[in-house]
Parts: sequence; structure tokens; C-alpha cells
Amino acid sequence: MIAIYLGGTAGLVCLTGLVLLLHRRLFDPRIFATSSVLDIGVLVVLLMQLCLGLYSLFESLNHLDGREMVKFMNWAQYIVTFQRGADLFIPDVALVFKLHIVLGLILLFIWPFTRLVHVFSMPLEYLFRPYQIVRKRGIR
Repeated sequence: MIAIYLGGTAGLVCLTGLVLLLHRRLFDPRIFATSSVLDIGVLVVLLMQLCLGLYSLFESLNHLDGREMVKFMNWAQYIVTFQRGADLFIPDVALVFKLHIVLGLILLFIWPFTRLVHVFSMPLEYLFRPYQIVRKRGIR
């Protein structure tokens, strides 16, 4: 139950931030002009993934004993260790979980081709620079 409550709370916070980010990217003309199709597409995929994750919380309430999560744990272990038979673990789980997995794998696949790759190149030196860049507001 703790995972459901904390995950749901974190998911709602992420949903709020993602909707604000997507709205800004779509409706701010300056930002929209510098956005590629992949920039917007990855935000839409993230939004779908987040909505599926939040919806899966309701399905998880029907399986509080943890048996469904053990199935996913075994499935993932078989996939990571290249063992046959991974498909035997999840044929009877809810569709929302399967869609959540597929979208997660799609995100992993498109990660290097989008701005998500910047998560690995965070310039920490910006936090410790002794100056601040200030631009003048003017007519462009």
C-alpha cells in the first residue's frame, strides 16, 4: 500500500510537471519553433506512460498480495539473463501492465535519439560557476 500511495503521489506530481512542460513546448512560439517532432513525440510517449502507470495503480489494488509483481520480477529476470520461457510468466496479467512495459521499452529504444539523452550529460560545473549570465531584454 505504501508503494501505491507514494507512487500515486509521485505520479500525480510528475503528471502536473509533464502537462505544464508539454503545454509550454506546444504553445510558446519561441520554444515550439526550436522543437523537433521527436521533442514533442517523446513528451507524448512519456505522458502516455505516466497515465498508464497511474491507471495501473487501480489494477494493483486488486492484487495486494504481490503475486502479479512476482510474475514481472521473474519475467524480467528471464529477459535479463537470456533464459527461455519468459513469456510463460505474464500471459494472464492485465493489459495495462503489458502496455506499460511496451511503452517503457519504446522509451528505452528512442532514448538516444531524443533530448532524453541529456540526463547523462548534466553539466555540474554550472552549479559552481562564479558568475551569472544575464541577457538584456530588448526588441528582437
